[in-house]
Amino acid sequence: MGTVFKLFAVSPPGLEEITLEELKRLGITGKLTKGGVEFKGELIDIYRCNLWLRTANRILVRVARFKATTFRELVERISRYPWEIYINEKTPIKIRVTSRRSKLYHTKAIAERIMEGISKRVKFTPVSAQTEEEGESLIVRVEKDFFTVSVNSSGTMLYKRGYRKDVGEAPLRETFAAAMLLIAGYNGEKPLIDPFCGSGTIPIEAALICTNTPPGMYRGFAFESWRIHSPSLWEEAKKEAKSKMKGCSAPIYGFDLNSKVLKSAAENASRAKMNSFITFKRASFPSLKMEEAYIVTNPPYGIRIPIKDTENLYRKLGDWVRQNFKRAKVVLLSPLPRYVKATKLPLKRITSFSHGGIRVGVYVGDVE
Repeated sequence: MGTVFKLFAVSPPGLEEITLEELKRLGITGKLTKGGVEFKGELIDIYRCNLWLRTANRILVRVARFKATTFRELVERISRYPWEIYINEKTPIKIRVTSRRSKLYHTKAIAERIMEGISKRVKFTPVSAQTEEEGESLIVRVEKDFFTVSVNSSGTMLYKRGYRKDVGEAPLRETFAAAMLLIAGYNGEKPLIDPFCGSGTIPIEAALICTNTPPGMYRGFAFESWRIHSPSLWEEAKKEAKSKMKGCSAPIYGFDLNSKVLKSAAENASRAKMNSFITFKRASFPSLKMEEAYIVTNPPYGIRIPIKDTENLYRKLGDWVRQNFKRAKVVLLSPLPRYVKATKLPLKRITSFSHGGIRVGVYVGDVE
């Protein structure tokens, strides 16, 4: 048995339970907490979680936990931990600090002392990074004088799968799109339709689920620069993942009236290697006449992008679902219950999250 790490899957608030279920499907037992899921695992688990988790933002390794009330004490305590296994001379480091109700509260000064303590341990001064995407990042949380210092194994946030170069005016994050699909119970066995597909995030995430493609398959991770990184073990994890990928039998449709964003959607799908599984078409509530389907969508709210009559748009959505599908599982986002009510569909809010600074509810229901 290899080294066991204390790990934390960071989830957008409101999606923690979905991330917990994802971990269970990977055979990992976790503990639900605010902002994510705590769990333990070996190096292979770090690799697999970064590859497979669709709703997490980061996988953190909890390296240090201690109390410090002076900067001198902070430097001394930080220098006791094995930073050399995560940090090398070539990789830049970004240190992010939050401090609440603590004697040490100046975040920039805290970050400087942490870098000093790490340098003392590794016997060189790491290069400072301006952003997490440049290399390694450390997440430091100080609460009531207790420090929790974590290494971000993911690097760039996990919602950045690598395929979305072109987006619409109000893009939906990939993690949120995946969460909506997982909430729906979508598994690729029945058609999936997004009548407001924009730059294609929901259809692309659906295709990734349908084909059992890991969302992290075509991007890089911070752990690849660690001193303890095992290229052979990483290749084994990717080889295992590739062996589980498959085709997609049920159709996936993305409709929108904006030709420009549809072009972006097709290009994004191509980068994700999912273009052969998705049909994008310029249309507004086309006639489909299906026995059963998943309708998963993020309709316009009329807040950031003005719409003359938002409630009427939702009313038309409800009419379209009833007229075209004998049975449908519907999942949609909305900031206002009255919009959802206008659909006259049997939808209930099951969770909510902040999307672009707007609090939106996730509404789910079965139409028969």
